[in-house]
Amino acid sequence: LTRTMFDAEGYRTFIYMRPNTSAADRLTVFLEGDGVPWRAGIVPSTDPTTAHPIALRLLMRTPGAGAYVTRPCYHELPSERCTPELWTNARYSVEVVDAMAARVREAARLAAAREILLVGYSGGGTLALLIAERLDDVAGVVTLAANLDIQSWAEHHGYLPLESSLNPAASDREHRWPEIHLMGGEDTVVPLATTASYFSRYPTARRWQFPQHGHVCCWVDEWETLWERIEAELGDE
Repeated sequence: LTRTMFDAEGYRTFIYMRPNTSAADRLTVFLEGDGVPWRAGIVPSTDPTTAHPIALRLLMRTPGAGAYVTRPCYHELPSERCTPELWTNARYSVEVVDAMAARVREAARLAAAREILLVGYSGGGTLALLIAERLDDVAGVVTLAANLDIQSWAEHHGYLPLESSLNPAASDREHRWPEIHLMGGEDTVVPLATTASYFSRYPTARRWQFPQHGHVCCWVDEWETLWERIEAELGDE
């Protein structure tokens, strides 16, 4: 992959891309999970970057033009604007979402892509939906083990509510693009029940349930097969 540093809005982030993405018709952009916002559940991390980048591994197993866009304040790229609030309570805030949308646009520009397919894992799926609402030319959104209703999720786990974050399940925006949500029946991090209100809000969203899958298992190992099914589904649009 090639790596470009993007410095805007007071944040530095990385955009990883395949070397052969020039003049791509569609760019698939992968967004990572929340990583480790907290240490021992009570102390904000000094660096929330995950040591197990699921979304990056998905990119490496996906054919075609692809990119991996990192979040502000992650990957040891601090700035004066970085505070623990941006990866804890405000991890899906307007500030974070707008900054990420700018980076996705830049990735599309670098690839000369006409349309964007967003793929987000866990909290990256939450961001994918919120980012898509702010972009033009979105071909679709695919999420894996995503937190689609942050209020229900926080209540389920007894966490403090993410009051500074946007909640996809409470969005008032129209979703004009196809969306597919892959969910694991054994996922205890984002249980199926916590996402129900999202599908009430967006009934045309497709929900693929995998009874034996957890939050991590077995998305990467089965990705090639899953991707073929996703491509076929989106090709029918």
